[in-house]
Amino acid sequence: MRDDAFMMGLQRHGVSMLLVLGLLSQAQAHNTCTLIRAGQPAAVITAAADPAYTTPEQQVTQVAKIRLTSKHIKAVNRRRRIYVNNDVGYGAPMGSTISPITPEQWIEARFSAFSQPGSQVDCVGWCLDEGNIVAYPSKILTQLQYPTLLRWQGEGVDIVKLIVKESHRRNIEAFWEYRINGADRETDLGTPARIPLKDQHPEWLVDGGWWGPGLWNYAVPEVRARGVTILRELAENYDLDGINLDCGRHPPFLPIGQQWEQREAMTDFVRQVRLMLQEVAKRRGRPFLLSVRVADTVPGCHFDGLDIETWVKQNLVDMIIIGTRSIQVDLAGFREITRGSHVKLYPCIDQHHSPQFYHQVGIEYLRGIAANWWHQGADGVATFNFWNELPEMAPRLVGDAYGDDDYRRSLWPMSGGESVHARAYRELGDPAGLARLDKVFVVARRYDDRNGWDGRWDYYINANPQVHLPALLSADALGIDTSNHALHGRANPDWIEIDVADDVGAQPGRVERLQLRLLFTGNPSSTSIRVKFNGVELRDPTVEQGWWTFTLTPQQMAVGRNLLTIRDTRPPATANLIILEKVEVHVKYQGKQNGK
Repeated sequence: MRDDAFMMGLQRHGVSMLLVLGLLSQAQAHNTCTLIRAGQPAAVITAAADPAYTTPEQQVTQVAKIRLTSKHIKAVNRRRRIYVNNDVGYGAPMGSTISPITPEQWIEARFSAFSQPGSQVDCVGWCLDEGNIVAYPSKILTQLQYPTLLRWQGEGVDIVKLIVKESHRRNIEAFWEYRINGADRETDLGTPARIPLKDQHPEWLVDGGWWGPGLWNYAVPEVRARGVTILRELAENYDLDGINLDCGRHPPFLPIGQQWEQREAMTDFVRQVRLMLQEVAKRRGRPFLLSVRVADTVPGCHFDGLDIETWVKQNLVDMIIIGTRSIQVDLAGFREITRGSHVKLYPCIDQHHSPQFYHQVGIEYLRGIAANWWHQGADGVATFNFWNELPEMAPRLVGDAYGDDDYRRSLWPMSGGESVHARAYRELGDPAGLARLDKVFVVARRYDDRNGWDGRWDYYINANPQVHLPALLSADALGIDTSNHALHGRANPDWIEIDVADDVGAQPGRVERLQLRLLFTGNPSSTSIRVKFNGVELRDPTVEQGWWTFTLTPQQMAVGRNLLTIRDTRPPATANLIILEKVEVHVKYQGKQNGK
């Protein structure tokens, strides 16, 4: 491990100097002033990146809002219809399996869905490693010892330089995905890797974190300084367009139960990264953007210790990637805190760590999510853990690790003979085009605990903890006596919102089928469960395998937020539980779909 280089810096400069200067260069340090507020980490204000900055002498009581050049704002305002968080840490050249794949073949495969005709992907954030053992030549960190990757390096190939070059050749922005708490693996990809610095400094780790080797505690100044050092090396060595700080990989990153109280530590880290990138941008003559990926609600950010409002007010970030396994995100809340700022918003759907029961999905589901986000004011759509290669590229990437060719291709979600994700990249970035296509609009479900994860008490991101489903319909089934209740023994109705972006009422002649679908467990009777949609009572559903399907009319629909009301009218003595598992609105239009 090359953490010894970092430790030598600590010994030479001292912890306080690293905190104050954020491992800045001598040139920047000359123009740097530190303001230390009582009981809070130091904040750095610099005039080096832009003559328009407020000078340290003009600021004596608070941290200055970073001023951005017109060139920087222009870079932020570039068109990003679809932002892809592209995890390429699987398949060749990663892992212990030796592969004959060449760098040229790898590039062709990894860009295949982005370069297809009609692609709406404008920006790709590349994730090659977990941030502690890396896939590129480094003077700070140890490199991954994957045989195929090492062969490429021996042939003079720097994989990051290659990615940036090929991205720009295709007119695609290249961002680096930095996992602030990566879960590093050994070469077998299944064994957690030991990080020597973590063993040497257990006091730098979050107490009680779920990851065996430990998670970095960003309340510790040395941890923040180390992160800035790693990102400085990347920023100085590669012509990237931006860096994304991925707070979704992995929480918690502050002391558990104290995250919001310790929020200034994360703000200090983001500020140091921003100032370092501004220095690099000044030197290279073009902007270096900073993005963050955070929880799907503003209060959820607070729970995790992220003072996202301050980041926006002080111009510390340019882009916010909202959520991970998200269907519904707090776009209204994020729009409120970014109103009047330059910051762009990109809600994110994670196909792999997906809401329960929505792991293998069709294109109609993805269209519904994207259409809602565009309608709610998103600046673009972000994806994570999509299969970002065309299925025919599977054999060269995964080799024999996943069986025969037919099985490898089956890993890619398919519809109509083509990859669902490849088709999504031709559709999700065009709200006008989406308006004409069939969709499924759904209500989100809470975290998927198939893997036994249950961190809801310790952190917010990755879990969808505030969404409504699954919903227990009747308190009576739990043995709660409601006989003296104002409803005279009847349970309160459940009120559930479902967003539908399409204005079906404005084009009723085009609608071929419009349905509300509800999935129950507990075998409810249609005589005891009553359903209203926007106040209109629905009757006579078709029932099949737990699904209740009601036919809707365009007149019953509202654009945007619709209100579903469900009431269990069974008497209090009823024993069985009735649970509402899924809520969906299906919209099918007449005529041929033009997505292909």
